[in-house]
Amino acid sequence: MKFTAALSSATLLMVSSAVWAEQAAYYDVEEIALTDTSYADYNYGPYPAAISEDGSLIGSYSMKASLSQDIDIGLPFTFNRACQYDDELCELEFYGSEAASDLSYDNAYQAWRNAQSDAQYDGYVSYMMGSTFATDAGTDTAIIPFDESYNDTDVKVTDVFISAAGDKIVIGYSSAAYDSSNQRDFVRRAFIYNQTQGVMNSLLPEFYEETGNDDADDANGGFSSAYKIKQVGEKILVVGAGSISLPEDDDADDVQEYFQNCYFSDESDEIATLNELLYCPGFDTQAWAWDVTDYLTETASGEGISGFALATEWLDDNQDNDNSDITYSASALDINESGIAVGVSTFEYSDAATGGRQRAIIMTPDSEGNYAAPTELTAAVDDVEDDAGDTIYNSWAVGISDTNIVIGNREYSVSKAINKPTEFFVYDIDNDSILFPLQDIKVLTTEQQNNGESSAKTGANSQAYAINASGFIVGKADDYDQTHAVTGGKPRTQSAFLYDNNSDKSWFINDLICTADDEGAVTSPRYKIRSARAINDDGTVLAEGWKYDTDADYQNETNATEVMLKLTHDADSNAATPDDSPNCWQSDLLATEDNSYERSAGASLWLWILALPLLLMRRLSK
Repeated sequence: MKFTAALSSATLLMVSSAVWAEQAAYYDVEEIALTDTSYADYNYGPYPAAISEDGSLIGSYSMKASLSQDIDIGLPFTFNRACQYDDELCELEFYGSEAASDLSYDNAYQAWRNAQSDAQYDGYVSYMMGSTFATDAGTDTAIIPFDESYNDTDVKVTDVFISAAGDKIVIGYSSAAYDSSNQRDFVRRAFIYNQTQGVMNSLLPEFYEETGNDDADDANGGFSSAYKIKQVGEKILVVGAGSISLPEDDDADDVQEYFQNCYFSDESDEIATLNELLYCPGFDTQAWAWDVTDYLTETASGEGISGFALATEWLDDNQDNDNSDITYSASALDINESGIAVGVSTFEYSDAATGGRQRAIIMTPDSEGNYAAPTELTAAVDDVEDDAGDTIYNSWAVGISDTNIVIGNREYSVSKAINKPTEFFVYDIDNDSILFPLQDIKVLTTEQQNNGESSAKTGANSQAYAINASGFIVGKADDYDQTHAVTGGKPRTQSAFLYDNNSDKSWFINDLICTADDEGAVTSPRYKIRSARAINDDGTVLAEGWKYDTDADYQNETNATEVMLKLTHDADSNAATPDDSPNCWQSDLLATEDNSYERSAGASLWLWILALPLLLMRRLSK
């Protein structure tokens, strides 16, 4: 009997030790701060763009204005859907307060669009700035492809890569510098930069006007974008988009004024609405690729690198856009080691300049590595479409794994539970199967899961940005308490999520950053992580959000600082899976917030608007 009692005591001690052992967070959090003095003019960001497989190089970008993080005049799906919010919010997003004392002054869409228009007369101040951060050296560097400063060029870094020789490679796109006459050679040109060797080179479109390319008169310098760099077989390819023509009228062969409408203005040099964006990028673009294998070993800049088409036509079986008023745009957004590329292409929804919409596409090479017509990923819309374009406004594929798993998103043109949601999808090419993991489902916090709360939420938002080899997907979704109607109301704040395609489980990343001490007390850092943008095969995530100095600021969402975060998982920690991470809602910080369950009204209007990557306000003329 005494023996049994002694054994029971020992057992209790062992259980107690196991329960109250220190518990690591699933993710260790590191702030990535930019210190390069070239960034004196940026107001928003830095925002994460890409991370190398070894984690030693991070790509990012910052912005002068309060613009959507996703905004890209080369990707119409980032701006061609009308605003669904309250009219006052839509007006504020476009015009700003127009009061010099307010944060929004000179930082709304109107200021950005007018800056583009007025540049030919008054010069230009950059609105977008690209940078890299070398984590092994602890240094950040401004990327300035075509100028000596950021004064008059826009730059965005989109991907990073470590070559076989160990060189740090950066890709992205930039505008050309303005000369003394306020003219520039091109409005956008993709670039590849060997940062280690200090070698910069242009990635040329097929259609451009420059010395030595006399076949493209009046081409305004052409247009190209680079989005991903990848080893494909024995080659290193960069994929993106390149201009192949100017949009044409369906009644004649005359070139339309789409370029002028996109970059300049007819209304007393002031852009009064965002309608002009519907003519952007001012060119017909096609999904494009550049073989940069040899370039990576060069030690001097060249004349520029020419590429090849990944698709021979847009949707609608349209090869030359000679019978439509719309601008045809296509881009490759990712490619895998087999050479299968994914992206987006335009189809004609209506016969009008504003009638272009977009669909996700897959571009598959033949046995000789040649590409032909793209394949529309119809499965991304077939479950809800009753007439092409009536229910789903746009769909686009953003990533593909080496195991042929495609991720992408679709956005509705009709209201579903008083919201026009964005939903992400996962498509398996080999099995021809598709899933919509968060369709009408909200991500639950750990506490909500423990309490058995239902995840059902018709019209819930979710958007995926990246997938890794293990099937982990990152993105953003409606925050835990955001359930209000959106159409005619305000946006729902977003929170970064992690989704496991193998287990069909999802988590808020905010729930995966807390620790517990040996007495079981949980500590939560004061971050609200709004969006996760990149994940490498090691599981390291790049995210962005807000940092607060005090508990009260966190709970009231006041006095926040934008931060870029590197989230690293230690496979040897006792948080082996996301489910092993301590319950953040047991911390004093989140327990207080959970009790109220309602956001404090202490935050300013602009703070809560800026707390999520904004959906672009589009004021469409019909």
